[in-house]
Amino acid sequence: MSRTLDELQKEIIFEARKGFPILLSGVIVFLIFTFMPLVFPIEAVRLIWIFGLGAIFPFGILISKILGVNLLATGNPVGTLGGIVAAPQAFYIPVFIIVYMNIPEYLPFTIGLLAGSHFLPYMWIYKSKAYLFVTLGTCFSSLILGGFLVDQAFTLVPLAIAIVYGIGAFLIIRELKASPV
Repeated sequence: MSRTLDELQKEIIFEARKGFPILLSGVIVFLIFTFMPLVFPIEAVRLIWIFGLGAIFPFGILISKILGVNLLATGNPVGTLGGIVAAPQAFYIPVFIIVYMNIPEYLPFTIGLLAGSHFLPYMWIYKSKAYLFVTLGTCFSSLILGGFLVDQAFTLVPLAIAIVYGIGAFLIIRELKASPV
């Protein structure tokens, strides 16, 4: 029996709960990043940003396990598409390294724009307007705060991203309650 696209989407929405544990993980990581400049020299903070981003996905998996959410749903091509959409972020790492080597003060701007933009396809995958908010909120706050308030970017951009992700997670939970599939 083959399933329709709508059935596959509903299945992944239910099983992965629209992926909100990843956003919760991002909230925690970016909140930690917010306070890094108060504790570490800026040179260390820049490196922590590049390597610390790698903690978001595994920490999100841990949060999903605790909450009983299956983010790694197999057997659903729409879930596979979600993984494919996330995978290109690995190709952003060389960009981050080049920015770090040449204009490190623009790391929050670069990371925020690239990380924020990758959420847009999830608007369709999960039938979620919340992901449009996450994409636009992350990208615009990174552009404005990271592009124009460069001296405060390592504090303001991660705080803004944490807030956007937190609101996004709240909106997703609200969507799930309104339409429990």
